[in-house]
Amino acid sequence: MTHPDPTPGRPPGPYTGPQWHASSGPYRSPGEPVHPPTAWNGAAITALVLSLLSLLLLLGLGVLGLLVSLLVFTPLVLVFSITAGIQVARRGQRGMSLAVMGFLLALPGWPITAFLLW
Repeated sequence: MTHPDPTPGRPPGPYTGPQWHASSGPYRSPGEPVHPPTAWNGAAITALVLSLLSLLLLLGLGVLGLLVSLLVFTPLVLVFSITAGIQVARRGQRGMSLAVMGFLLALPGWPITAFLLW
């Protein structure tokens, strides 16, 4: 024997419309979750800022600025640039271009530092 319908005389259920599925294209479907953009890497930003400060000291403050720039800021830029490159690759963050740019801006200080320490 079959079970009676709990609501006789009514259709089986409301029409819910077509089912939406996540698309593979550039547009989101109505039910697809929004992913927040990835964060910037702090070490990459620090490397760029320190390299700019290093260049300003290198160009503007004479011998004391030269020594501080080359012996303090330039090694820090190298450390922060390498750290940022590793972190960006592992974490999927933004900022690889900032880390590379910071390294390249500090690059003129490396031969000068080597010459002064030699």
